[in-house]
Amino acid sequence: MTGTKVFIGTLVMLIAVTVIVLTLTQSPSSVQLPEPIARDVDSSPAVKTKDASSDPVLEQYRSPRPAPFEKVGEIVPLDIVVDQLAKRGLELHLPTRLPKGLQLIAVWTKVQDGEIGFPIIVLYSNVGDTAIATAELTIEIAPMPGIPFQVTNSTRHRLDKVGEWEAFISNKASVSHEEYYLKYRTQFAYLVDLQIGTLNYLYRFSPVMTGEEAMEVVASMKPVAVQKNP
Repeated sequence: MTGTKVFIGTLVMLIAVTVIVLTLTQSPSSVQLPEPIARDVDSSPAVKTKDASSDPVLEQYRSPRPAPFEKVGEIVPLDIVVDQLAKRGLELHLPTRLPKGLQLIAVWTKVQDGEIGFPIIVLYSNVGDTAIATAELTIEIAPMPGIPFQVTNSTRHRLDKVGEWEAFISNKASVSHEEYYLKYRTQFAYLVDLQIGTLNYLYRFSPVMTGEEAMEVVASMKPVAVQKNP
């Protein structure tokens, strides 16, 4: 029962951080999403216009939303995150190949009494963007029993092997952040979700990267070594 409560709590926090809804070509039943995600946002795409009253997406942006994770989280040094996870028997994997000059720019997480929580959100940028909504590459990491998405029939999403791991891939996932749209002039991102051990990794690739580059990034994941004290 305790494990179930932890999983549900983690899933709710993950949803509150970055809501990513898969935009389907046919029926919404093509992908079985956790119910809170389906309730939280309308997955129908729309074109941004100057008249907010006639644009359902802009109206959606202006409706009450969960508080940004930055309001409750903080940036924590990567070595602290790796060390604390290692003490819990968890090994963090991160990509070693980063195109377009991307660099690890921030690691967001919630801290209580000196202990990090979940989700852990790793941001990569080539312009120093530390905002979760707009960083060029984000990875949300949380304990889960497995990939939370199912594929039935769609040209926009699939299960495939990437590197050593099976991954869920969506080539047109809808992102419900107005800031993301304003920066990239699109509502869509390339999404990859995979499971390594008990940790789930949800990648959101902005349009600065191609699908091929996204696959190379995911395939390059390696364990992050724990820094030893001198």
